[in-house]
Amino acid sequence: MQRALVLVQDRAVYLWVLFLIPATSRFGHYLAPNEPVFKGHDYGIWTALLLTLVAVALWIPYSRHGSWPKSVVAFFVIAAIAWTYQVVRIQLDDSLFNLTVIVVPVGLLLVALKRTSQQDLWIGLWVLGYSLLAISTTSLLLGSTGVLPNGFEVSGGGGSRFPVLAEFGLTRWGGPFGNVNYAAPIGGLLVVIGIAGRRRLGLPLIVGGLAILGLSQGRTALFAMLAAVTVQILWSQRLTSRRHTNVIRSATIAALLAGTATYVLFVDRTLNGRTHLWSDFAPTFDDAPLFGIGDSGVLARVAEQVGTPNFVPHTHAHSVLLDSYMRFGAIMAILGIVLYILALRASIRALTRVGSAPLAVVVFVIVAGLTETIYAWAHWSVYLVALTWAVMVSADEPEATSKPPDSGASVSWARESA
Repeated sequence: MQRALVLVQDRAVYLWVLFLIPATSRFGHYLAPNEPVFKGHDYGIWTALLLTLVAVALWIPYSRHGSWPKSVVAFFVIAAIAWTYQVVRIQLDDSLFNLTVIVVPVGLLLVALKRTSQQDLWIGLWVLGYSLLAISTTSLLLGSTGVLPNGFEVSGGGGSRFPVLAEFGLTRWGGPFGNVNYAAPIGGLLVVIGIAGRRRLGLPLIVGGLAILGLSQGRTALFAMLAAVTVQILWSQRLTSRRHTNVIRSATIAALLAGTATYVLFVDRTLNGRTHLWSDFAPTFDDAPLFGIGDSGVLARVAEQVGTPNFVPHTHAHSVLLDSYMRFGAIMAILGIVLYILALRASIRALTRVGSAPLAVVVFVIVAGLTETIYAWAHWSVYLVALTWAVMVSADEPEATSKPPDSGASVSWARESA
């Protein structure tokens, strides 16, 4: 008992619990989607709420490690404003949201009031990565046997894009994430996290992430992963110390952009139909440019267009920024862009101290959301957690702390993990 008390006083165990919430909540939704198990809420909602209470309880005895710099506080504040605006806008629209939205303000408040050591932040990242890998592996193994819902029978499964998998009768896999386009970015993020870590910790995440990418066959996530991994390599400490670094970076980025442009121009000009979808939604962008048309407006638009030739009914714009703008207007879109800028600025400034991992995570989150609506600012999603981690781990070392971190551990951990 004494050891446990010392642990929660010295280490940010509460943070690890917060970073566990996205995966465990998602797994709860997957077990019995939208099936009320108590007071009208499913397993996923109750899991998120209970773990949030656990995090609060563990946060109380934790001894803070100094205070956050203004740049990190700014990110917390803007994230809180974005959450508030979106939740209020949803209520004014008479639309619905589940109670897991409560996790965002509570989580932001906990991490804002007590600074966390770098070592605990890196552990939090492994908790995030391995929890996602765990629910994916469990779904793949038990879903195929009928014990759990089959991950191959999800939204967007369709036919396999790989002839080898098609020969075995396999469709695209969405696992516990409910859709192949939601599963694929998880695989890409696991690869990015895996590369950021030590070999023993990172290798399972890399292998698992590549497997998820291969089974879900998401091209957007693949490009996002390539962009993030390129950042990790080009701004790694090993490459930075070599001659002609800027030439190597410029040539590599130019080659990646050229390859992407070639693919779009000659292989997939519509981005798998997304340009048609954006065109269908384009008229709604001007209906209420400041505040958006809300969820009700989106549903009304889809209902009006059903039966129109070549119209494919979708309830989101397949882009985080476009969807935010359409539903909640320019205010929401600007808040999202500001969060991106703050995260990019923090991770770029930390390159020489922490390494390229935070910047790679930020790049992945941004690029993965360009052509798929994989997160919203009102929920404690995998990607909001990843951005928050990148900003926090990029913070300058505190000038004074009420309780000093482990001697040199946070710095060495960051450098070895970059």
